[in-house]
Amino acid sequence: MKVAVIGAGFAGMAAAIRLQERRHDVVLLERRGVLGGRATSYRDAGSGEDVDNGTHLMIGAYAATLDLISRAGASDLLVVQDRLHIDYVDDQGFSALDCPPLLAPFHLAGGLLRVRMPWRVKLQALRFALGVQLGRRPDGITLAEWFERTGQGKDARRLLWDPLATAILNETPERAAAVLFYNVYREAFLTSHAASRLVFLRRGYGVLHERLARYFEGRGGTVRRRALADAIDVADGRAIGVRYVQRGMTRDEIRAGKKATAERLAADAVVAAVPWKALPALVPAPHRSWMPFSGLSGLRGSPIVSIEMWLDKIVVDRQMVGLRDSEIEWVFDKGRLYGRSGPPQHLAFIVSAAYRSAPRPNAELVKAAETALRRYFPAMAGATLTRSLVIREPDATFASDPEAEKLRPENVTPIQGLYLAGDWTNTGLPATIEGAVRSGLAAAEAVEAQR
Repeated sequence: MKVAVIGAGFAGMAAAIRLQERRHDVVLLERRGVLGGRATSYRDAGSGEDVDNGTHLMIGAYAATLDLISRAGASDLLVVQDRLHIDYVDDQGFSALDCPPLLAPFHLAGGLLRVRMPWRVKLQALRFALGVQLGRRPDGITLAEWFERTGQGKDARRLLWDPLATAILNETPERAAAVLFYNVYREAFLTSHAASRLVFLRRGYGVLHERLARYFEGRGGTVRRRALADAIDVADGRAIGVRYVQRGMTRDEIRAGKKATAERLAADAVVAAVPWKALPALVPAPHRSWMPFSGLSGLRGSPIVSIEMWLDKIVVDRQMVGLRDSEIEWVFDKGRLYGRSGPPQHLAFIVSAAYRSAPRPNAELVKAAETALRRYFPAMAGATLTRSLVIREPDATFASDPEAEKLRPENVTPIQGLYLAGDWTNTGLPATIEGAVRSGLAAAEAVEAQR
């Protein structure tokens, strides 16, 4: 069977690889020259290092993602913690959630007993764990409402839950759907201690996607970069191909000013792994009023802001630190993750659900990151900022509120032969890499089931 996959992010890549592994003829269309969609990277001209379009984290519970990476022979790019360890800093100094390698969920209880927090907060956190394990699914309510129902006080939210939940959901607890945090919590903390471990990359996500693409092409798949999908062809209620504009793919073609050409790819099935906003325009006008296409206008985007900084000395002495009571929630030592131990230090700061931060000027955001360093890290007193970048992703994820859960579509559509993949589909997870990969695999299974 010939399959066209539109979009080379994690969802499209997972679908394309699974179908190619099962000996279908797969062509992957990507509108940009780089692969990875909303989880990619580029080589910074000033420093020569990889810069992600937002720091993306994985955890040990990402079984589908880690399996995909393993099958592609790219596990050497992973940095996996021995056990869950998250450092935090506030005006009182450092503390850590350091979970011993015990059976779940006792590993989490052990970590909570060690972390510097008031005992009432620890007891509330343990009560929450019991509520997740034994209580009912919190369908239809916000995470803030669920925190209130499970007795999570102001300090528990400030010191533990709100920073963690906002990072996972890219939405504030006041807006986020509780069921998504419930599902992530169960997979990460109630299955095994290994599931909660953090997983980093030794290189940028663009490098990982190039490795995935190499595996895909090595099995006979085709990647067409700078191929801008224009329309999905539908005849007699069935998807029969994709029309796209092919621009110059290689550097030589781009420099030579090769003209874009209109192309058509005939296919027995089409997997659309594009952002939710882009999908309706690809289907023929008569079908746009059909569900799920008409419902996608109800999904909103949630922004992420990343601030990349290079310092002339080492200021942050660990891979990742949560910054409590700070506008900027997390800082990552990218240089350390990439295998460097000395200066210059390459730091990445993340602001999730960045509705207020995204409109601010770059200089203000860099200043806020610098202020956080001077507040929490004494070594910053003698350091000089040598370079900075600000990266905004206005629609980094869909806004994961309870209403969005009613609109997230399944993989199968009313158009025969057209399937959907993306972290915004009905995966049961928030907009995560694992959700994207699972959606791609589900779309591939649907293609095979209905051929």
